[in-house]
Amino acid sequence: MNQNTIEEILESFAFQGKVVKAEPFGSGHINDTIRVKTETPGGETFRYTLQRINHAVFRQPQQVMDNIERTLAHLNSKVEQFPDVKVLKLIHTKEGRNCVRTFAGKWWRVYEFIDNVESYDNVRDPNVVYEAARGFAQFQNMMADLPAPRLYETIPYFHCTPMRYATLEEAAFLDLRNRLNDVMPEMEFVRSRRHLVAHLLNRYLRGQIPERITHNDTKINNALFDPTSKKCVAVVDLDTIMPGLALYDFGDMCRTTCNTADESEPDTESVQFDIKMFEAAVSGYLDTARFLTQAEIQELTFSAWLLPFMIGIRFLTDYLQGDTYFKTHYPKQNLDRCRTQFKLVERIETYREEMHAIVQRCAKATGHN
Repeated sequence: MNQNTIEEILESFAFQGKVVKAEPFGSGHINDTIRVKTETPGGETFRYTLQRINHAVFRQPQQVMDNIERTLAHLNSKVEQFPDVKVLKLIHTKEGRNCVRTFAGKWWRVYEFIDNVESYDNVRDPNVVYEAARGFAQFQNMMADLPAPRLYETIPYFHCTPMRYATLEEAAFLDLRNRLNDVMPEMEFVRSRRHLVAHLLNRYLRGQIPERITHNDTKINNALFDPTSKKCVAVVDLDTIMPGLALYDFGDMCRTTCNTADESEPDTESVQFDIKMFEAAVSGYLDTARFLTQAEIQELTFSAWLLPFMIGIRFLTDYLQGDTYFKTHYPKQNLDRCRTQFKLVERIETYREEMHAIVQRCAKATGHN
């Protein structure tokens, strides 16, 4: 996208001051992000985050933005109860809208940049993992009493593992890019575990696990930390906030904090499951998530297994379909991502009993028993 187009988009929003700088920022898989700096005539500067909403992924961008606006309004109503929490602030257009659609059909929104925080793409410190888990649990606590109506499901069936599995099998059957022969071991890996894909969904449908408002993308870099206190003070990237299971958030957090390797690591032997990080995640989550039922606590270990399995299926599906969903930087990156997730699943399977013991111990220590 050229600079003139960016300037036209920026002109739509009600910034403080005049835009003096706009440059690409971040490492997300889905949306394009631009860091914006403005300056007033008096020399005061402000920073903002401009993002393009990927409407190939989010088919109803206005619903995404309406969910976000309701969420931020609810969080802001609670800042006096939670003084350490920083809440994102949307910048509206000059006409008062929460986003703008260009003549080319692209959707853009702007947030005020949160200053004096730090984030991590990778972390090996249990204290940071504990704080991230506490931060995501606090986010769920604050959203638990959001008034009706129900939030939009911006990506229907997002964490529906049976559907993800069915989509994978369809991609394998069609084999549009002639890649199936490259991934037969991965297909067998999934098929040998397909009897487990509906476990959490079945418990939800039987009424044993409740629906909640969930973030649905709890990677470590979506938690922001105070650089002095090292406390988690904000949760960002709210595009996927919608109804779901709290267990999905916990499992995805473990997926990104307990893996010792990079998500695209081609050497799967370097992928290990860090049980100390898992214990930190469980401890931080249970210290704060006071809303959890016993059934949800019982499934924390399973959720830590399920989410890398599900994400691995999604990476494998995207590879078979021609890399149309996740951004890639080299030809077989989605396949490397898939293999990393499946190796993590294998590692977790060797730790199940120890993981269950950790959950039980932490639940007792935090008064959940």
